[in-house]
Amino acid sequence: MNVISACTRNCYDSCSLITRVRGGKVVSIEGNDAHPITQGTACPRLKLFVKNYDCESRLRTPLRRKGERGSGAFEAVSWEGALKEASEEILAASRDYGPSTVALYDTGGNMGLLAGNFPYRLINAINGSIFSDTICHAAGDVALRYNFGSTNGYPAERIPEARLIVLWGINSKWTNAHGAALVQKAKRKGASVWIVDPIRTQTAEMGRHLQIRPGTDAVLALTLINHIIQNDMHDKEFIEKHVKGFSNLIGVAKKYDINKAAELTGLRAADIVELASELVSFRPSIIQIGLGLQRQRNGGEMVRAVSLIPSIVGQHRGFLFNNGGGGFDYDYIRGAKLRTSPVHQHNPLDLPRLIRGGIIKVLITVNSNPLATLPNQNALRSAIHESDATLITHDIFMTDTADFSDLVLPATSMFEHIDAVPSFFHDTINLNECAISPVGDSKSNVDLFKALARVMGMQNHELFEEDESILRHVLKSNPRVGTDLHALKHRGFERIKALPIDIYPTPSGKIEILSERAAADGLQAVPDHVPIKGTGRYNLLTPEAFELNHSSYHILLPELKPTVLINPEDAVAEGIKDGTKVKLGNNEGSITLAAEVSDRVPKGVLVSYTGLWANLSGGININFLTTDFIQKFGGNSAYHSTFVNLSK
Repeated sequence: MNVISACTRNCYDSCSLITRVRGGKVVSIEGNDAHPITQGTACPRLKLFVKNYDCESRLRTPLRRKGERGSGAFEAVSWEGALKEASEEILAASRDYGPSTVALYDTGGNMGLLAGNFPYRLINAINGSIFSDTICHAAGDVALRYNFGSTNGYPAERIPEARLIVLWGINSKWTNAHGAALVQKAKRKGASVWIVDPIRTQTAEMGRHLQIRPGTDAVLALTLINHIIQNDMHDKEFIEKHVKGFSNLIGVAKKYDINKAAELTGLRAADIVELASELVSFRPSIIQIGLGLQRQRNGGEMVRAVSLIPSIVGQHRGFLFNNGGGGFDYDYIRGAKLRTSPVHQHNPLDLPRLIRGGIIKVLITVNSNPLATLPNQNALRSAIHESDATLITHDIFMTDTADFSDLVLPATSMFEHIDAVPSFFHDTINLNECAISPVGDSKSNVDLFKALARVMGMQNHELFEEDESILRHVLKSNPRVGTDLHALKHRGFERIKALPIDIYPTPSGKIEILSERAAADGLQAVPDHVPIKGTGRYNLLTPEAFELNHSSYHILLPELKPTVLINPEDAVAEGIKDGTKVKLGNNEGSITLAAEVSDRVPKGVLVSYTGLWANLSGGININFLTTDFIQKFGGNSAYHSTFVNLSK
């Protein structure tokens, strides 16, 4: 039997898939040939999961902690007992401390419309707290809204038409494989490809690599703009018609000439000049801005500056960052109208302080593994150890977060429930049919929260609405989707009408280089370079490991261990060779791991890939060192502005 599926992982590509089922088991998975982005290819991470979705490590029954937190000591309990205990904790916290002390923690590990949103219905019905989406892309989103009124950018399907593509701070071969394939298609047609990245990644080998110094991207962007203006290559007619604040930008950009930019960024002046020339000469062009770029202390400023470059040469929205979730009625899916008091919304980066301060008494974690992925893990784990808060985790595997929880509830995989999955990269909605029965006693996110609502004695009919009823409503109510659930089941995906790229929902109706909203929010009205200074000798970058999807798959590859990449010149100066055990430390803590000498990283920069679980890595991961600094832009994280010292 072949079943139409959709990958629900937090990934640009949002693949449409064909799952092959034999004897009630998933035996293989393939990309959907008919899908305009997937085009028959599924990523190796998903294929790894297919082989191991029913492995011994899979959670099959609810568990109750019986030892110290983090000890891994649990006992099996029935769903009846687990739901009774969970509901009692939720009701007691609501009664004794107020409903806002019950919080749902979800940072997007499952991108399905149902799995990623239905749990909020119960939380809204009890007036509980939620967490804002500030780990991943908030700074860039806010930056683009200041400039353009929305995050809508260049349509992904039109990448092959581009004559110039700049991949700015994105390792697309690892994190956006189908996007990289579209870039390669454009390159075969003659497109010029540039990559701006501090690390010489596999993606950097696709074109001209500018190995920029971390945190100086706004310098490069403003220098390109200044060079274009000074040489009278800007599009005056376009700017007059569509841009507000161009004269203000001139005043900022003129501070950055080619020679100064070369000094600050570490790039060759000739390369900067050549890129500026191509930005003017080659149309259409696209700058794909990576999500990792804005995880610096000055990340929002950098995204604002970079995204404005196409506007100066006369191109509407010539950037691609986060094209949104397709315009679906998320308030309906989340049951926003069930709430009877204002929402308490927390920043995930504040979780240690929220737990330590008693602001959260019950933490329900779905689609997330905060004890692997949040920065400053020492602070988080210390707060949890010292707190009497109840932690409830719903997951497929025994994650780091599950290890520290009071109740661990088994979740279904993507193969075991129905859903629909939009994309923040391309304009399609993909169907995920239920392919097999749930493994063990696992429950989907929807079924778990329905069961909790039932045991808690809730009466709101929205808390028990059928899955397909919800999907029918969100498809029908979205004017950008020209299909219904029946047709979606037949085809497996449907195109979403792309938003116009020449309309700007800003206060002025123009591209706002000068943003009064940014100024009102305490930010610079015009984007500029904001220098970053650290107390450690090395700037530590922590991009996502290729083998993992954030932290989703480490348990399937336990042989992966944390390492740190160091430039050969720095290695000589420190007396380090491949395999040398080194100690990295800063104010957040210290860890010891093996060094890997690599010319892929520049001098003064260390790289350690994130996503690995501490419970599979000797009790550590790189997030024991990463900063929990919160940006003004959207409250976003700043992982890549971590600085450390190194010793043997």
